[in-house]
Amino acid sequence: MAVVTRTLAALFLALLCATAPLGAAQAPPASGQTPPRVSEYVPIDQLPPQDQLPAAPLLIAAYSFVLIVFFVYVLSLARRLTNVQRDVDRLGASLKQSSKP
Repeated sequence: MAVVTRTLAALFLALLCATAPLGAAQAPPASGQTPPRVSEYVPIDQLPPQDQLPAAPLLIAAYSFVLIVFFVYVLSLARRLTNVQRDVDRLGASLKQSSKP
């Protein structure tokens, strides 16, 4: 179980480090210049590519993290169920041996 916890912590830190630069502040405009302000509706297909869906990388990272955690959980369950099945088979064999005269 400690291995699973360490693996999950490492994956979380890797995703956190990979997405950290995305939230960084943009560089201020050159001195004397102000960024253009939009005062009317602009369709999304007319926006520059970086402004169209800025949350996409974070969304992908979040879904990836959840899927990885789910996959690790299923692997953990499968391993534990294999151990339980092995114990049940061993118990069944032991009962068969003890019931024979």
